[in-house]
Amino acid sequence: MEALVYTKDDSEYEKIRTMLETEAGLIDVYRDPLNGHNYFSHEYDIVVVALNGARGMELVLEYSRRFDMTLVVWITDDPYFAGTAIREHIYDFIERPYDDEKLRETIRSVIPRCPNRYKWVFDPSKDKREKREKR
Repeated sequence: MEALVYTKDDSEYEKIRTMLETEAGLIDVYRDPLNGHNYFSHEYDIVVVALNGARGMELVLEYSRRFDMTLVVWITDDPYFAGTAIREHIYDFIERPYDDEKLRETIRSVIPRCPNRYKWVFDPSKDKREKREKR
């Protein structure tokens, strides 16, 4: 199973990554570098978009339209985007500031719905990066 997280905040990424790994077990969690290039060439099981404003909405809409099996969780500070989330069949919409338990409940509920929840492919490049980061 694979997940992709879009966020500018390092601590928020670590929180989301830790929750995903704790709840899902065997999952590879990636972070988009937010460098302005989106290559939508790979379908992830879960995509967490934790970006405010139009940038977050663009990513959510693109994922929901390109990859119908990807479950999208949208975290934003704008409650007016909730209508867009409902129309686009986004898995969950979480408004900032949010309680960690709300995010954990969402992650717990999204994992059983992933079609590849029992599929895990070891990514050796990720293992090498983690070892370098620990040094």
